Amino acid sequence: MIEYILAREFQGLMYYLTACLLFLIITPRVSFMRFGRKLLFVGILAAMSYFYLGYEEIDPLVYAFHLVPVCVALIAIYEGWIPGVATAAAFIWGNIFIAGNEWMPATIASSLVAAAGIAYHYRMPSPETLKRMLTTHFLLVVGYMALFIGVSIATREPLDYERMLVTGIGTLLSSPLVAYTYYLVKHQERLTEELFNAEKYHLIGQLTASISHEIRNPLTTARGFLQLMGRSGLDAETLERYRTNALEGIDGANAIITDYLNYSKPSVDEPRLLDVRQELASVEQWVKPLCVMTGVELVSRHNVQEELLVVGDSKKLQQCLLNVMKNAIESMPEGGVLTVSSRKENGKVLIFIRDTGIGMNEQQLQRIGMPFYTTKEKGTGLGLMVVTNLIQAMGGKLHFRSKPGQGTICEVHLPIQKDDEPVIPQPAR
Repeated sequence: MIEYILAREFQGLMYYLTACLLFLIITPRVSFMRFGRKLLFVGILAAMSYFYLGYEEIDPLVYAFHLVPVCVALIAIYEGWIPGVATAAAFIWGNIFIAGNEWMPATIASSLVAAAGIAYHYRMPSPETLKRMLTTHFLLVVGYMALFIGVSIATREPLDYERMLVTGIGTLLSSPLVAYTYYLVKHQERLTEELFNAEKYHLIGQLTASISHEIRNPLTTARGFLQLMGRSGLDAETLERYRTNALEGIDGANAIITDYLNYSKPSVDEPRLLDVRQELASVEQWVKPLCVMTGVELVSRHNVQEELLVVGDSKKLQQCLLNVMKNAIESMPEGGVLTVSSRKENGKVLIFIRDTGIGMNEQQLQRIGMPFYTTKEKGTGLGLMVVTNLIQAMGGKLHFRSKPGQGTICEVHLPIQKDDEPVIPQPAR
C-alpha cells in the first residue's frame, strides 16, 4: 500500500516539475502579450491535466488529498486570481468526474484555500522571501487537509485513516519541494526580466555617452577656429578660412547626431570613391588649432603622389581619423610630434597616425576599442569602439602598436578601389 501511494505521489511530482520547466522555457516568449504569463499557465495546466487524467492511473485519495491541495495552494499564492480560479475549477471537476470522489469535501476545501491564497497573493510583501513562501504554502496545504477531513467527518463520509495518514505525510513532504521548485522558477524569471531591463538601460546609457563623445570632437575643433578668429590682424582670407572650418565642424557634429537618430531606422549609404590624401588633408585642417593650443607639431608625409582611392563615406572616414588624431594629441600633454602618413601596400591603403605620447602596455592594447575602456581621466571609452565599427563597415581594419613612454602608432587599413570594380552600396550599420 505504501509503495503504491508513494508511486502515485511521485507520479504527480513529475508532472509538477514538467509544468515548471515548460513555464520557465516558454514565459519569455509570451511576456509581451497582455496577460501572457497567466494565459500560458492556464494552457500548461490544461495540457498537463489532459495527459494526467487521460493516460495515468489515478488513485482517488491521492488525487484529492495530494494533488489538489499542493497545486491549488501553490498557484493561488504565486499567480493570482485567473490561474488560481482556473486551477481550483479544473481540480474540482477532475475530483468529481474523473477521480469519482464525493464533491463536498474537496470542493469546499479547494475553494477556501484558493480564496485565501489569492488574497495573500495581492497582499504579499515585496519582495517575497523563500521562507515566507514555503511557510505560507505549507500552512495552506495543512488547512486544506484539515478542512477536507472536517467536512468528510461532518458529512459522515467513510475515511480510510491509514491510507490518509500515508498520503498526508507524502503531501506534507512534497509541499516544500514543490514550493521551492516554483520559487526558483519565479526567481529565475525575475532575474531574466531584470537582466533584460539592465541591458536595455545599459544600451541607452551607452548610446547617450557615445553621442556626447562623438559630437564633442567637431565642436571642440569649431571652438578652436572661433577662438582663432578673435585674434587681431587677421586678413580677410584667413578669417574666411577659419569661419568655413568652424562651420564644417558644426556641420560634422550635426551629421553625427543625425546618424544616431537614424540608428533605429537603418538606411543604405551611398558610398563613393574617396582620395585618402584629400580626406587626411581635410582632417588635418581641423586638428591644427588643437595642435597649436597643446604645443604639438603636426607632420604630414605621403610616400606616393598618386591618388589613394578607397570606397566609403567621407564624413564617417573623417570622423574616424579625427577621433584617432585627437586621442593622439591628448596623449601628449607636454607637447610632441603627431605624424600622419599614408602609402599603398598589397592592394590596401595604409594610414599611419603616430604620436610621441605616453604609450600603452600590452594589457591596455588588448582592451583598446572595448566599450567603456579608456586610459583618459574624462574619457568614455566609446570613441575607438565607434571608430572600429565604422572602419569595419568600410571593409577595413584598425591596428595599434605601442610601448610605454615611446608613443603609439595607429594603422588604418582600407582596401584599394580598383578601376574596373563597381562601387556597390553597403548597408549602414
